[in-house]
Parts: sequence; C-alpha cells; structure tokens
Amino acid sequence: MTIEEIGNLLIKALEHKNYKESTVCNYRGVLRRFKAFCDERGVTEYSSKIGTEYTNAVISSKTGKYSAERHFSQMRFIRFLDSYVEDNVFVFGEMKRGRAKPSNPNLRCEYEKFQRFLKAKYDKVNTTQYYEYGMYRLVQFMDETGVEDLKFLKPDFIMDYFRQTHEVRKRAVLCELRCIFRYLGRKDLIDAIAGIHVPRKKRIIPMLTDSEQKSLQTTITGEGFPKRDKAIIMIGLTSGMRAIDVINLKLSDINWTNETISFRQSKTGNLVCLPLILSVGNAIVEYITEERPEVRSEYLFLSETIPHLPLQSHSSCYGIVKRCFQKAGIEKSGRIFGMHMLRHNVASTMIRNEVPIEIIAAILGHSTPDTTDIYITTDEKRLKFCVLPLPFLSEGGIA
Repeated sequence: MTIEEIGNLLIKALEHKNYKESTVCNYRGVLRRFKAFCDERGVTEYSSKIGTEYTNAVISSKTGKYSAERHFSQMRFIRFLDSYVEDNVFVFGEMKRGRAKPSNPNLRCEYEKFQRFLKAKYDKVNTTQYYEYGMYRLVQFMDETGVEDLKFLKPDFIMDYFRQTHEVRKRAVLCELRCIFRYLGRKDLIDAIAGIHVPRKKRIIPMLTDSEQKSLQTTITGEGFPKRDKAIIMIGLTSGMRAIDVINLKLSDINWTNETISFRQSKTGNLVCLPLILSVGNAIVEYITEERPEVRSEYLFLSETIPHLPLQSHSSCYGIVKRCFQKAGIEKSGRIFGMHMLRHNVASTMIRNEVPIEIIAAILGHSTPDTTDIYITTDEKRLKFCVLPLPFLSEGGIA
C-alpha cells in the first residue's frame, strides 16, 4: 500500500473516531513530514522498515533540536500504520511515552541517575528533556562502541562522538555535553570542547506584507468568524505571545481595572505584564460573553467540543491560525505558520518602527536583548546600510 493511501486512511479513521480537531491537525502534520521524509529517499510504498527509520528521525533539520512531543507523535503515528499493515485495522489505544534504555546495565543506571539529577535541578520539562536526550545519545554511542562506564570518557572519544553528530545538531550537542561534564565534575572534558565553535546560522525571517495584514484583519472581523479564534489571533498580532502561553492564559491573568495581561512565560519563567489594548480587550469580552462555553474552568480559551477542556497544545493555535490564513488567501510560500509567525511579525514590525531593542525584548519576555537580535534580520533595507564601504575593491586595490 502506498504511503499516500495508508496515511489518508489513518486521517479518516481518526476523524471517524471523533478525535479532537487539533489532534487530527497534528497528525496531518506528521503525515506531511513523513511523506517528505519518504520522498527524499525515493520511497512510495509503506513498510515497517521506513516506519522505524522515521520514528528514529527525531531531530529537526532546521533547528538541530530534539522534540519529545514530536518523537511521541511519530512513534504513535508509525504504530498506527504498523497495526493496519498487520491486522487491516487501526488500533487506537494508550501508548506510554519513553525511549529505549541502554542495553548495558551500568550505562542504564548512569542514565537514570542523570534523569533524577535533571528533575531535581530544573523546573521546566523542556529543559530536562533537552539535556536528557543529550545523555541518551551519548550513552547510546558508548554502548555501540564498547565503552562501559562514564568515568572512562576521554577527550579523543568525545571528539569522535562530536564528529559523528549531524551538522544541524552540533550546537545543541556542545550545550548538552557541557551540562553532562559539569554533572560529572569533568573539567578536563569541559576544557577539551571549550575551543570548538559552531557558527549559528540566522536566516532572514519573512513577515506579513501590508496587504496580507489588511486581508487578515478583514477576515477576523468578518461575519461568522469564530470569536475565540479572533481573540487568539488578535493577541498574537499585537503581543507576539507564544502559543503555549496563549493556551495557558487564565481568566485571572486579565486585570480589567488596570487593563493589563500578566502571565509567567512557560519557556523562560519570566513574568510578563502587557497592556490590554482596546481591540484585544473587546475581542476577549465578545468571546467570553457570547461564545465561551458555560463551564467551570479557570482557563480563558476552551475547546468547542464537549466536555470543553482547555486547549491542549500549540497545535491547537497552529490549526486556528492556519485556517484563518487560508480563509484570508494568505499563501505559505515557504514561511512558518502559526503563532510563531505572528510573534515574528510583531517583533519585526517594531524593529522597522525603530522601537528600542530593550523594549522589544521586554514585550516578548526575552531574558536578554541579545535574544531579540534575530529579528533585526527582517529589515533587509536597513541591513544594506550596515555593509562597510570597501572602495579599494573597485579601484584594483587587491591583486
């Protein structure tokens, strides 16, 4: 059976089982990435071999980072396809998260000790998963090469491990190794990788054109557009709030007296207080009074389907923004979609309006203004004025 056929059958089966729209949207994304993955390898027919290969491809080719959420989605997606191949029916059931432990008992013990250390040291799940994956890959490499104990690690071995990592992963691997070596108290290994420098590639981030922004405004203010979706997109367009923070917003986060929205960022832990501008406040009021389900929940934005739970993941916001963009006739054209695009658009617009970088960093909740520097790359016109004049090049100054 072709990948296109079995993938479409899965999506239809998920819809038939009344999975939430955000979940189905997420699996459409997994299927899209899987088809691209197979196209790169010239594979059109599904097999458990290509499924296993895709399950293990858990590093983003763009960022070089590991995503536990994506790893779980891909494992579950391939498990669905394999169940259909075996029994001609999709088996929908519970699936525990996790990854294969090292086969060597000593390395497995060290890996689990490191997991406990991370959970005690860091509050953020994303941070623990990030460093945990780094240790997982290191002990797997040790297991494969016959090194049975972390105390046997030598600089030459670490260099071999670093060289075999994928190019897009090298920056992340250096960060992971520094954390692991500090945990082990191995200053010699920290010194061994201190001189390695991996350039950080920054691309010019496309943003919405003026006509696209007008089309977006016309769409969300049009008759029949969902009030919840309008409020979410208005928040994204004006504040640049991350999707995870939007779905975690609580009714108590809005101070109607002082006209502010206050929340603690999930990614950084920073407390952010934003002004509640009139258009956003009106959109939220319309949603609460006219459309929000009458259920007892502290969360602001709820699912439209019974039992009206809070939105579960960033894919919920992605689906909302994507549908809105499609209705507004905005083509993707290689750009990122979702709340992240709106966040980039807010920052980039402020850069073009010459808002000081420190203020932009405060609005976006960045730890330091340096993090905000990436948005400077959106202003292509002004970047041209940053080029140093080298008149001698045109005067034959270099032989």
